[in-house]
Amino acid sequence: MSEDNNTTTNNNSEQCSVFSEQDKELAAKAKQEYEGGQHDVCLKTLQKILESCPDDPKVLFNIALSEYAMSSFQKTDIFKTQLNKIAEKLHCSLDNVTTLEEPDQCTLFYNTAVLLYHMRQYQSALLIVEKLFRFIGQIGKYYYLNKQKHFFLVQILDETLSWKICLLLCELDLCTFQPENALATVIHLEKLFSERSSSPSNGLSHSPNMLNDNLEILKSKISLYKIRCLLMLKSLRTCKKELKQLQNTNISSTSLTYARANFEYFKENHIRALKILTNNQQTNSSLISVQTNSSHCFYNNLSCIHFHLHKSAFALFYMRRALTENNRLLIEQLNSNDKQLIIHNINRKYEILYNLGIQLLFKHQPLPAFECLVDVIHIYSNNIRLWLRLAECCIMIYRSSNEDIFKLEEKLKCVLQSIGSGFHHKLILGNCNTSTSSKKSTITNGNENCSMEFALFCLKNALTSLPIITEADLQKEETKLYPAPPGNPMRIGDMIGLKCSILTAAAYVSLCLNDFVSAKNYATTLLEEPRASSGHKYLARLYLSESLLAMNKIELALNQLDTEIIKNENDLSFKMPITTIDKEEKPDTPEATPSIPKADLVTWLPRDARVGQAIVYYNIAAIYAITNDVEKAFKHFNLFVNLFGKTQPAHSFQLKFYLDLLDGRY
Repeated sequence: MSEDNNTTTNNNSEQCSVFSEQDKELAAKAKQEYEGGQHDVCLKTLQKILESCPDDPKVLFNIALSEYAMSSFQKTDIFKTQLNKIAEKLHCSLDNVTTLEEPDQCTLFYNTAVLLYHMRQYQSALLIVEKLFRFIGQIGKYYYLNKQKHFFLVQILDETLSWKICLLLCELDLCTFQPENALATVIHLEKLFSERSSSPSNGLSHSPNMLNDNLEILKSKISLYKIRCLLMLKSLRTCKKELKQLQNTNISSTSLTYARANFEYFKENHIRALKILTNNQQTNSSLISVQTNSSHCFYNNLSCIHFHLHKSAFALFYMRRALTENNRLLIEQLNSNDKQLIIHNINRKYEILYNLGIQLLFKHQPLPAFECLVDVIHIYSNNIRLWLRLAECCIMIYRSSNEDIFKLEEKLKCVLQSIGSGFHHKLILGNCNTSTSSKKSTITNGNENCSMEFALFCLKNALTSLPIITEADLQKEETKLYPAPPGNPMRIGDMIGLKCSILTAAAYVSLCLNDFVSAKNYATTLLEEPRASSGHKYLARLYLSESLLAMNKIELALNQLDTEIIKNENDLSFKMPITTIDKEEKPDTPEATPSIPKADLVTWLPRDARVGQAIVYYNIAAIYAITNDVEKAFKHFNLFVNLFGKTQPAHSFQLKFYLDLLDGRY
């Protein structure tokens, strides 16, 4: 049970009208003992109250909570059983939130939601808390209709509990990647806090409770929730102001440290983010101690920062360390007699495996990356980007890169043997493109599922899961969000870019599987996307031309190849025309920060417009060679050679040999 829940219901016991003055004094004493951590003494005090108020639901709940606290919040099943028995006395069912009708039932449902939260059953917890939040709203609405009953209703529903319901609602919205809903709750909390801090104008005084002594702590919690919402929404300008205001209060915590580091991480100030984490670790080890339950989060964050600093070896080391720390914490809890409730919240295995798989993929280690991501897919099956990453693993295993076609040994494969001499001299031509089939047969033995057929299956799943983006959605591209757990939600620009990448990969995989009709359809769909990048459209034309050529539609294939559309490097760029992150135009402070050249995580080829035109000329030459138009084929092949440069791919030599044979140059 979280600390916020420890004092939820003791005030309710004091406010019960059937209690005598002695019982109220005992209730106040029990409350102090509970907050002081004297749970055994608190239990004895509550049992004295029970003698005068037998079977009172509120007293029974406080006894159950004290016993649960005495077990260090380990005996969760016993506590849940006791909650269900108390719920029967209050004529409600904790498994059915629609039975919540009375204010006295709120405490039970709130604690049930807290249990579900710690067990990471966020959707179930969210259903309960949303009903509780609406219940609070109904009470407020009832006050405006009948002001004479307002004070009585507020006493029935403890003010502290109302605040905790709002805070838990905000937390659950963030856990379910709904930052816009969480931000609306935060704004509501800020309004309530402002009213709570000001002097009451209606002559009523606030009831005494824990909020009176912890207003600054409550304010900092609200600010942290707002920062987390803004970070998830990537509203960095507003987030910067909130961080400065919170830092001026001199309140330090692990959450604030992570928030500051996360803010610099989103701004791509990775050196500064690294300093925030490591300096805080050295100066105050109590905040982020590698010996505590947050050690795996600390190493995960270090890994992500080093990954974007292009220090892949360090990144993989820290990510594997995070996985090791996560497993250590789990083993420690499993070896204990009773499982603590917090163990469910500690386990971050699948988030770490997801990050590790992505890093291995970008490190060109597709097979271990595939094994990591396959373990994750059954948890985050709705993540469209994850399906694409699995397909990319299969594609990389099928063909890791095009670097081998420029090697001398590949070029020598064009000629297998030379026979005879003089007039009878003959050359036996070979195939210089054999690396693909050999790689597939040797690597996929490690995992039979990692094939191009499975890649196409993943891409079809991704295409099926893509949302339909309407014109109305495009009008609010800065606020419309799509969930993508375990990562932050995606904006419309990110989703359109993801769709283009999926279509591009699907067209390529279909070509490799000789499914030319599907390749044609995928490439055509990509070309019809109005907001696709120039790079995606360039690849779409190449794939569409190849699929049409395989279907013997020569003229249509030639129509797709036009060198005039490639005039500069921007015509080969994969950057989307939508800005998806709110970035500052000016640096935050004039202090000198080590600058690192910001390079792409992946080097896309071709990046030069001259090489992009050369590839188009080569494809045109190949088409004319197939149609036996030797003159045009030689013309475009020579243009390819002049533009591409001295280092040419191996298959260009094969085309040259073939053209020489067609021209009679034996």
